[in-house]
Amino acid sequence: MRNISSNNILLEILRQEKCANYILELIPHMPYNEKLKSFSDYTPAKKTFSGIEGKHPSETVSKTNKALLRESTIIAAKQTVFQKKLPYIHLAYFPAGYSNVCTFRVDCDKSERSTFFNVVDHASKNDFPMTWFIEVGAQESFLKDIADLRSFGHDVQLHCYQHITYDNYIDNERNIQKGKGLMESAGIPITGFASPFGKWNPFLNQVLEEMKFAYSSEFAMGYDDLPFFPVFNNTISSVLQIPVHPICIGSLRDMLYPKDEMIEYFDRLIKMKFERNSPIMLYGHPRNEIDRFPEVTDFILSSMKNLPGIWLTTYTGFAEWWKKRLMADYSIHIDNESITINTDNTDERLQLRIERRDFTEAYLPLLPSVNPFSDINWLKKEHRKSAPTIEIETLSPPYSGNLKKHLISYFRQRKIRTY
Repeated sequence: MRNISSNNILLEILRQEKCANYILELIPHMPYNEKLKSFSDYTPAKKTFSGIEGKHPSETVSKTNKALLRESTIIAAKQTVFQKKLPYIHLAYFPAGYSNVCTFRVDCDKSERSTFFNVVDHASKNDFPMTWFIEVGAQESFLKDIADLRSFGHDVQLHCYQHITYDNYIDNERNIQKGKGLMESAGIPITGFASPFGKWNPFLNQVLEEMKFAYSSEFAMGYDDLPFFPVFNNTISSVLQIPVHPICIGSLRDMLYPKDEMIEYFDRLIKMKFERNSPIMLYGHPRNEIDRFPEVTDFILSSMKNLPGIWLTTYTGFAEWWKKRLMADYSIHIDNESITINTDNTDERLQLRIERRDFTEAYLPLLPSVNPFSDINWLKKEHRKSAPTIEIETLSPPYSGNLKKHLISYFRQRKIRTY
């Protein structure tokens, strides 16, 4: 955990963006710095998401739409850089050859053996690697069989021992330690966690940090976004947060969706996220959900798998990639004729994304090189028409004042172009 003052949140967002060195030097000239304090807000709130036929599912998620706040910060950074007649350069979010990422996580709440392995059959049928968050108290009797899933490319991690997230350190520590210990005794090494009910609080974070968890996933901290390290109480967590879309099949079941409307919902969501190159991170539960609507599950998995340029991975795979990306060091020198990349990196999966004011972009390997502008393969960027999330009121508090005006203007402009 590192200390951070509220007025350095902007710097932290751009650090996790892995912007080029000259962009970070322009930070003092960027607007909306004070408005970014809400990025450190971890208050949960019940939110409604756009549904089908007027039936809008809801979930308790982060009060602050961090995806929208982060994206508005990046938009402001690009505008500042473009005003200086410079390109905007950052480290690409996904490995070379991929334009997006898909994952499917299984929260194994109260699942007995039959419903658990029913989902395994869906994964095998669609050749789709899943991340399984285990409720150890419910699945303790067949942990050895669950361990075998790892040999088939699946990722097995901890959900809890008992399905509850506490508001204090002692009970969270006891619950997590018991579940982790039993899983490791069954031959399952644990690096990831997803809390029951998607809850997050500083006591939970303290336990996860002390137990050296690499990542966790709680939509009360963030949702529908890229991975990030949570900022709270003037500190930065060392546990990477991997956001997920908070609406699952069970959410739609509770709204009395028939299976065709469930398919319509997820079809729209997947297409929207694909169009934005936004991570497609979905989840579900085996019991009274995936087992009741198998056609919906197969549709979700096959739809994601058949998207072009998609990286199918697990939470652990994504977390390892993201941390490797953040550790990469580089600097950029730009003159009138070329872009020079200085780096010790040798991993060709890492690449730079370069965007220009004329709505063109290009990708360059993160390798030592001098790249004449005339030799770079510049492509016209596609228009983006969808928002980063599909909640009903994306501009509700804490967005206000100048930032709210900026976001409203941004959504109006994006009907034509976005940076």
